[in-house]
Amino acid sequence: MQAKTAQADKKAAADKKAAAEKKALADRKAAADKKAAADKKAAADKKAAAEKKALADRKAAADKKAAAEKKALADRKAAADKKAAADKKAAADKKAAAEKKALADRKAAADKKAAADKKAAAEKKALADRKAAADKKAAADKKAAADKKAAADKKAAAEKKALADRKAAADKKAAADKKAAADKKAAAEKKALADRKAAADKKAAADKKAAAEKKALADRKAAADKKAAEQKKAQPRKKVNSPTQINSQQKRDSRTELLTVSVSLNTGKIVSIASIGILASAILVSAMVFIAG
Repeated sequence: MQAKTAQADKKAAADKKAAAEKKALADRKAAADKKAAADKKAAADKKAAAEKKALADRKAAADKKAAAEKKALADRKAAADKKAAADKKAAADKKAAAEKKALADRKAAADKKAAADKKAAAEKKALADRKAAADKKAAADKKAAADKKAAADKKAAAEKKALADRKAAADKKAAADKKAAADKKAAAEKKALADRKAAADKKAAADKKAAAEKKALADRKAAADKKAAEQKKAQPRKKVNSPTQINSQQKRDSRTELLTVSVSLNTGKIVSIASIGILASAILVSAMVFIAG
């Protein structure tokens, strides 16, 4: 097996060497072909350059001869042209002198016309300037009048606004005063109503109390009368109580009843007087509020 592998490696190395030699041979052949082609091209270029130079030399000689012939012809033509030019110049100078005179005449006429046109233009410009100044003054006067009117309008508007503001402030103050007076009147009426109600309630309570005291007094008087009647009825049977004791007791009961009646009546009077005073003060406050409103 190892011998077989070694033989294969040997064969591979031989193949590799043969391939390298084949490639080297091909490279040398390619280099030789390239050099031969370059030499061939160089020879062809050299031959072409020589032929081109010979052709250029022949062309230069022909051009030189043609140039000499052309110069001789040009010299002859130049001499003829010079003579013709001199003749032409003489005729031209004569014609130019005539044209110059005609031009001077035309220029003099043109200058005269230009001076007339300039004068007319100056007069026209002066007229336009005067008109422009008049228009400018009219425009300034118009603007001043417009500014004056605008200022007057602005002042009138400001005065109108100030008047409206003052009126609005006065109306607002009047409305506020009216509302305050109405509120004050309503408060006074409410207070007067409350005072009248309190006085009525107090009077009703006093009347109720007086009625209750009056009823209690009547009940006590009835009880005292009943007791006195019973005592009077029992007097013949009882000898303990003397007529003097009975009379003293009756007198005490009568004084108590009179005192109770007097206190009840005085309380009713006081309550009535207080109610009348509260009612009168409420009426007075309402009248003052009404007068102030």
